[in-house]
Amino acid sequence: MSVDERAYSRFANEIAKNALGDLLSSTNAPVQYQSAMKVLGRCLGDVLNQVLPARTKCLVASTAEDADYLSSGVLESLQSKHEALAAIFWNNHYSISSGSVAPIVHKYLQPGYEDADSLIVVKSVISGSCVVRTNILALIEKLKVGKIYIVSPVMHIKSEEALKSEFPDEIVSKFEFIYFAKDSRKDDSGEVIPGIGGQIYQLLGIGKQPAQTGYMPTLVRRLAAI
Repeated sequence: MSVDERAYSRFANEIAKNALGDLLSSTNAPVQYQSAMKVLGRCLGDVLNQVLPARTKCLVASTAEDADYLSSGVLESLQSKHEALAAIFWNNHYSISSGSVAPIVHKYLQPGYEDADSLIVVKSVISGSCVVRTNILALIEKLKVGKIYIVSPVMHIKSEEALKSEFPDEIVSKFEFIYFAKDSRKDDSGEVIPGIGGQIYQLLGIGKQPAQTGYMPTLVRRLAAI
């Protein structure tokens, strides 16, 4: 599937489309890749600002690898109009015979998160349902949110239905998906094509999954004053 064939959503303006292209052209340049991902975060935050009720208290949940770029961009945009707190998860994502699992080995929850009105789950690319499902389940019983926004630059064409199938109708009715592009192909390792250009850890210059290396995002250091 070429970039020309991917399906763009109604939210994908020229800035977002250009940033998606920048991801694919900077797969060997981590600093440029980080910058493009931050731009996409701000763009997604701008879309959220258009759909969220005024002065919403938001909880922005992401993986540790997405915290400093995509998630930080979303937070920066949201905080211009709303109160936005962060929840960061270190997921150890791996395959098993029946699919994949992503247990949480560490987490950071910004104080006051329980009072959020809306949950915003951010991920750089949504290939299936595993990581997003795990992180929603880790939060949903402690929150009384009216909406759950699933937010990503790129989703696989089957991932929305896969995620919905993991939850009861009561929860699914709260879902709203906000993305810029949907792709229909995956490679042999399960990476979406063209997606975001490969595995996020290498592309950002992190190397491996943060759950396996002890990587600490700058966002968490700042919020927790570590």
